[in-house]
Amino acid sequence: MRPARVRPPRWDPFHRSCAVDPSDSVAQTVDGTGKRVPGKDRAQLRIIHGLQEALAAGLEKPVCTVGFFDGVHRGHSLVLEDLRNWAQEIEGTPTVITFDRHPKGIIGAGDPIPITPLEERLERLAGERVEVTILLPFDEELSRWSPERFIEEALVGAVGCRHLLMGFDSAFGAGARGTAEYLKSLPSLAVELRESRPVEVDGEPVSSTAIRKAVISGELDRAASLLGRPYGLRAPVISGERRGQMIGFPTANLDPGFVLVPPVGVYLGLARRQGKIWPAAINIGRRPTFGGEEAAEGTPFDPRLDRFEAHLVGFDGDLYGVILEVEMHRFLRGEKRFDGVKELCQQIKLDLEDLDRWWRSREG
Repeated sequence: MRPARVRPPRWDPFHRSCAVDPSDSVAQTVDGTGKRVPGKDRAQLRIIHGLQEALAAGLEKPVCTVGFFDGVHRGHSLVLEDLRNWAQEIEGTPTVITFDRHPKGIIGAGDPIPITPLEERLERLAGERVEVTILLPFDEELSRWSPERFIEEALVGAVGCRHLLMGFDSAFGAGARGTAEYLKSLPSLAVELRESRPVEVDGEPVSSTAIRKAVISGELDRAASLLGRPYGLRAPVISGERRGQMIGFPTANLDPGFVLVPPVGVYLGLARRQGKIWPAAINIGRRPTFGGEEAAEGTPFDPRLDRFEAHLVGFDGDLYGVILEVEMHRFLRGEKRFDGVKELCQQIKLDLEDLDRWWRSREG
């Protein structure tokens, strides 16, 4: 028998549609056709926008976890595995409650640069075989909700949740007071509570904060260990000055937008589109040979000054306007100013030889 619900919320700040789906449908299915989530069997993911739609959806025994899930990293994978197992125990529905923007950006604690933009975050949740994601717009009103109010009006009242899984460092409610320890201290709790274990790499708990730190400092191997996959991003290909094409090494110029980018330098990696993969030499920087400022090794990416370019070995065609996925596997060298185009081309040839050796070792 379905547990009785408390009254619906007196006021619901989440009835608005979110950017992922401009339609007014109660729920949307994303099956990932033509899209890739590495290493996972993608399930159909039902996306519900806001608490009013969650109330109307009438989910069957939702087993819930709450969080932003930026990066959907190895720590998140364990939480979501525990979520699926618990849902299987009670024949319920594994359900993630997440937000359209990072709460820190609303409460004035700084707006962290996303590891994964919203669309990719939802895709990767589907890759973790989450059946339902409830997407809530996070605003100042929600930031003032106490943990008790969030449980009563959001979890129990709207979603119908009676089973709540907490990550080892997760929290919700004003001031992030709603930790597992705090909830266990309450005299009464309307949900059954379980906790998931942390995942550690070299003695450090895996977290989105640790991944951001690794990428920003150029520690790509460490970022990959924490994520459980190589670090990469997706971005549209935009028009450039065609200098690469003029010197015989055409590049795809990408606009990363507001997303995490490694420091200035040359990287070895790959590019992917519609199931096809190409080795890629990736340059992040200011093109000092053509008049830009020469940046020291380790200089953080600055979207006002730096370009993000990728030379795809073996690709012949037009990529303008398409979304390209680029993975950065290894830092090769810093960006430098050459005496002219001839010297630059000689260095690019050496870079491509390094790329070829790396690619062959990867295939071997």
